[in-house]
Amino acid sequence: MSTTPGPSPLYALTPNQVIRTEGEQWRQVIRQALTEARCAIPGFLTKDMDAVEQTVTVQVAIQERVRVVPQGVPSAPVVAEWWDVPPIVHVPIMTPRGGGYSITLPLKKGDEGMLIFCDACIDLWWQNGQTNSPVADNTGASSGSQRQNEIRRHYVHDCGFYPGLWNHKNLLEDYAVDSLQVRSDDGSAFVDVADEVVTVSGATEVAVEAPLIALDASGGTKVQITAPLVSADNGGAAQALMTDTFYQWYITNIQPFLVSKGYAGPAPPVTGCETTVLKGQ
Repeated sequence: MSTTPGPSPLYALTPNQVIRTEGEQWRQVIRQALTEARCAIPGFLTKDMDAVEQTVTVQVAIQERVRVVPQGVPSAPVVAEWWDVPPIVHVPIMTPRGGGYSITLPLKKGDEGMLIFCDACIDLWWQNGQTNSPVADNTGASSGSQRQNEIRRHYVHDCGFYPGLWNHKNLLEDYAVDSLQVRSDDGSAFVDVADEVVTVSGATEVAVEAPLIALDASGGTKVQITAPLVSADNGGAAQALMTDTFYQWYITNIQPFLVSKGYAGPAPPVTGCETTVLKGQ
């Protein structure tokens, strides 16, 4: 009996079949590598944000198809199961910020958004920012960049959370299509910026606080306030509705004119009309 090995099954294939077989093997290798490379994926918060550290814990919103061997049965066939990705902890939040200004959001459990995975390890950048930057070998200078604490790409923990991506079950009602709005989800409070009109609305109150609040309607427009009560609080100290200067001007100029027309009446009192509602000058 001959011991010479028979021809390899590969020899029985045509060149085109060989190319396709090798191509499929490479596709499997690439597919396996890509399963470990994260790019971006929806997620939601498992608890309220840490406002001190300004980080969140995020559950990836899409399950992974995983091949597992039944526990305790090594010879059993591999079984495919759907698994949750473990929650990702200490994820930095991403909201618009720059030029000394920021937009902050009170992120709560269940809030949705997008996880963005970075190309490289961000550990040292997250800890140090642009301080303690090492000298780069190619420039011989410190630019503010950081080295990688570990050489890795698209790692699951090198990510940030960008709030705002939402699913079809969480659509906003009365979405503004002709203006920019900063609003509560239920629409009860909002700032609406349209082409020529800015509208500010509060469910119960609109509070404006500043050492000086200036309303300028000098461009030919007007300031109109419509409300059952308008209150201008000057801090609680009573102020006279009329000053001595205004009183002297009134009795010198206005009252004689009214007398000449037969409309004279008693002069308004200077004292006894103090109020904290309005201060008239």
